[in-house]
Amino acid sequence: MTKTTYHFRDIRVAETPEPSSRAQLHRQLGQELAGLNEQVLRLDASQAKLQDYIAQVQLLRQALQQEGQRDYNQILQRMLTGEASGDDVTDLVDFEILTGKASPLSPPLELWLDGDCVRGRATFGSVFQGPPGRVHGGVLALALDMLMAKTQDYVRQLGMTGTLNIRYLAATPLNTPVDFEARLVSLERRKLRCEGSVWVNGVQSVSAEGVWISAQGEYELKPECGELKV
Repeated sequence: MTKTTYHFRDIRVAETPEPSSRAQLHRQLGQELAGLNEQVLRLDASQAKLQDYIAQVQLLRQALQQEGQRDYNQILQRMLTGEASGDDVTDLVDFEILTGKASPLSPPLELWLDGDCVRGRATFGSVFQGPPGRVHGGVLALALDMLMAKTQDYVRQLGMTGTLNIRYLAATPLNTPVDFEARLVSLERRKLRCEGSVWVNGVQSVSAEGVWISAQGEYELKPECGELKV
């Protein structure tokens, strides 16, 4: 039977509900805006054209402001009580920075579970540039933070980043598929330790170690994950 209501505990990487037609349109809108982010960089247009584009964007913003926004706090409350709808779930995950499929700030970074490993892949465009032709290190740190946090899909509790140590081993190029990996290392009461890495064409460019702190109670593996070695 198709699930109709959801709790935070139901949200696992790449296992969110099938998006509604409204959510799919939101994703398309976000992707179009992400495309604009790329095109506006060093746009080689005349002053008159730039003024015209500004006016068009201002009109669009005014139209969007008339629509209002769904109440984020109410969405969170429904998630905490297990009364969230499928649209509530997509409203939560689709607008996350870097991973949200409806976010104009997202490449997007795709995440999924693969046995005892959380994997990810993204192709970063020019808006994510640090050194010429390379992804900004802070963007990679953010991506690893989000990726490594998903190792909590293997445990009952949910926590926040305590520490995140990043070591940059090589430059990570723009406009090239980038692969991410993260694994649980240990559970120590309210501390979850994990490791992460970034790879390009089989070559590691970043390594990371992190500690997540449970917001409530001690970490423990979910029953279905009992064979993981931590």
